Amino acid sequence: MLARSPALPRNKRLVVDIELSNVCNFRCPICPHAYKGKPDQTLGDPFVRKGSFMEPEVFARAVDECNRVARSVEIGFFGEQTLHKRYHEYIRSLSTRQFALETNTNLSRVTHETFDTWVAAKMDLVRLSVDAITPSVFNRARPGSVQDLDGKRVSEADRLAATNEKVHRWLARPDHRPTRIVFVRSSHNQGEEEAFIDYWQPYLGPQDVILIKQVLTYGGIVDDSKVIAHRCNVWEMRYLMIDVQGDLTPCNLDVNVQLHLGNIMEDSIMSLYDGPVADWLRTKTGCGNDLSPCRTCVDGNNWSRNRTIKPMLSAPRARQPVELTIR
Repeated sequence: MLARSPALPRNKRLVVDIELSNVCNFRCPICPHAYKGKPDQTLGDPFVRKGSFMEPEVFARAVDECNRVARSVEIGFFGEQTLHKRYHEYIRSLSTRQFALETNTNLSRVTHETFDTWVAAKMDLVRLSVDAITPSVFNRARPGSVQDLDGKRVSEADRLAATNEKVHRWLARPDHRPTRIVFVRSSHNQGEEEAFIDYWQPYLGPQDVILIKQVLTYGGIVDDSKVIAHRCNVWEMRYLMIDVQGDLTPCNLDVNVQLHLGNIMEDSIMSLYDGPVADWLRTKTGCGNDLSPCRTCVDGNNWSRNRTIKPMLSAPRARQPVELTIR
């Protein structure tokens, strides 16, 4: 019988990611997946974890523990989570939970069933990563195969149109869940930011926002002229990532799970998060410190220049949801 964490009070709970998959069908130049297997990698360690999908017993264990220790759970970390064959089954099983629930997607495999699943699960936040408003910029900034809402692959020329149609269809649903349309500001989509805001802001519902984010190096892997130095904050934010195998890391930028705390199939989350390995790591981690991936990380989670664009003033007023941690 595996040990279980004690049920934590709200003010001591963690911000957790559950990684259903570390596989992605995109190779965005601002993501570690674009550097995977590249022989000319000159920055930090490239993303080398073997591609896999979370098994049901690991997922069940992660959810049981998160009900006891998590304030919020994002279905994410590294990979496109909707590629998991059990994505809809897993998400629907979370309709009853003790934490706020987020999902993050590049929209490439989102279908009508996905929309229904998000609503059925009473998702607290849906994050849609788009990053561009011009087709040529989208194809450069977010390359990879895209399917339409019926699951049919679209041409290169139609990738952005198919993606935008999904966003429009989702926002047009009167029962759609609170949504964040994400634009990551980088050297690959310069000149798109204001046009992106102008285009999407009129379609926002009272619980939706546009998030303009700063590009990150992910432990020094990604190289971009828009990167700005920042300090590490993962321990103070009380982050915890659960990867596809159930391995734990306190850092949301630790793509290879090098800051390994242990595995949830061997011990409880809190025994590991408050254990001797974690205590040792707390004294060693931080941007520039002599530990991988910290030694090549210069920016941690830099949100200092993030912008949150709310609905237009003419939009219907409604009670705003509790704001989750912006990442």
